[in-house]
Amino acid sequence: MKVLVTGGAGFIGSHVVDALLVAGHEVVVVDNFSSGKKAYVPNAVKVYTCDIRNPEVEQIFEDEQCEIVIHTAAQKNVRVSLDNPLFDADCNIMGSLRLLEAARKHNCKRFIFTSTGGMYDETAPKPFSESTRVKPASPYLQSKYTIDHYLDYYHTVHGMQTLSLRLTNTYGPRQDPKGEAGVIAIFFEML
Repeated sequence: MKVLVTGGAGFIGSHVVDALLVAGHEVVVVDNFSSGKKAYVPNAVKVYTCDIRNPEVEQIFEDEQCEIVIHTAAQKNVRVSLDNPLFDADCNIMGSLRLLEAARKHNCKRFIFTSTGGMYDETAPKPFSESTRVKPASPYLQSKYTIDHYLDYYHTVHGMQTLSLRLTNTYGPRQDPKGEAGVIAIFFEML
């Protein structure tokens, strides 16, 4: 299958790209390289340097005709979202909507979104489940939750297969130890 990975040069996205290649899929990456690194993307992968908010994204969908989108691109800094919720919403909500619309127009079969487990009510009993109360405590978390609802809409109205992965405390190689999250990477950097 042909798979488009947004943020494919980032920490999570680059590992997704690697796994897709090992599984024998053809991969296309869209990344604006605001935090991703070109060195994380294998040379065999076609890369578009493009922000997901850019109208050029639709042309990429038209040219590539991917069957699946795995959307890992995001403005990921909670502090930035608190200081500038408009910027956060533009990146995370409007950018994601541009991708969903392009996927719909170009008959993408499946749209997989990397959301966050951070949106659950911290006072709820652990472990969290899909029925645990959601209580976004920042514009960043609210933007992720908003896209979860848009995924439901695109599934219900347009029949698109959608999936939201609420990842929590991811860590590993290529994680930026300079960010606000990723305590394990920060500890390794300190060591």
